[in-house]
Amino acid sequence: MTKTEKETLEIRKILSELIGEVTAKGLFASYGLFHEKIMFGLYQNNVFYLKAEGDLALFLESQGAASYLAKQAPSKLNISSYYRLPRKITSDKSLYKQILEQSLRQIKDQKRAEALAKKNRIKELPNLSIKHERLLEKVEIYDVATFQALGAKNAYIRLKKKGITADIGIFWAFHAALENKNVNLITVAEKQQAFSAS
Repeated sequence: MTKTEKETLEIRKILSELIGEVTAKGLFASYGLFHEKIMFGLYQNNVFYLKAEGDLALFLESQGAASYLAKQAPSKLNISSYYRLPRKITSDKSLYKQILEQSLRQIKDQKRAEALAKKNRIKELPNLSIKHERLLEKVEIYDVATFQALGAKNAYIRLKKKGITADIGIFWAFHAALENKNVNLITVAEKQQAFSAS
């Protein structure tokens, strides 16, 4: 048994009874607690802190939960959303389980929203970078949906009309990005079709 496993054995056992297997990983001055690879809690000096934001955090505070930061020196780590749960929650297994599940759901939803937002960034498309994203922002194309709706040709024309220097390589990078392929794999036939398409 590792030091981390030994020092977190009791809390992992309690939490595992409520939500299923919980693992621990050593962090700087505490341990991160994970369920299905999602970090939902901190454990430090035999005290468990649950991650909560928004309405869940407000509810926990109304029940007497204390923020992790209330006991810590100022830090650059994003730990303001961790709460020490009061006894009236931890002693009620049904409520405790419900709050743990709510926290996990909240974290999963947040991760999903972040992943979707990232996919909506132009720089995440093949062949494109922050340079391309900034170029397109100059002609009021801020996201993938707008870029797709306009198409590579119209986006390129907007750049040219605004007097922005953009060589033909940028057009092909745009075209390939919207086709979800590497710019070097565009065939001569595809290039001819791109120019003839309205």
